[in-house]
Amino acid sequence: MSRKDSINERQSKIRDALLDQLRRTPTLETSCQKVGISRASVYRWIAGSKKFERQVDEALNDGRKFMSDIAENQLFSLIGDKKIEAIRLYLSTHNPRYSNKLELSGSVETKEKPLTKEEKKHIRAALKLSSLRKHAKFKDTKE
Repeated sequence: MSRKDSINERQSKIRDALLDQLRRTPTLETSCQKVGISRASVYRWIAGSKKFERQVDEALNDGRKFMSDIAENQLFSLIGDKKIEAIRLYLSTHNPRYSNKLELSGSVETKEKPLTKEEKKHIRAALKLSSLRKHAKFKDTKE
């Protein structure tokens, strides 16, 4: 086996180990530490292979789903222990009756009113400062 084949085989094993670790711990820093490689190596591998980039993204998504399951199990345990914070969190996110509500009142006026001289002056000044002035459809006249 050539040296290059040996390096490729070792890197392949490390990549597989990293992907497995990301499925359990979906943070790149922690997974790299556990596998014993630098983040720079991972970013270099990602830059060199779209396939590996997809694999990392899939592993991270799987890991996040796994962590969500663990968090939900912990939440249900706390609910079973009658912890009011856990009960409140669950109800506010899963039952519309207990969710946070925001009530807005007022009216919206949609009548077109002519611009005042002061408003026109401000618009002209803003257009002069932007590249849109040359695209404006009105004459730059002083009023």
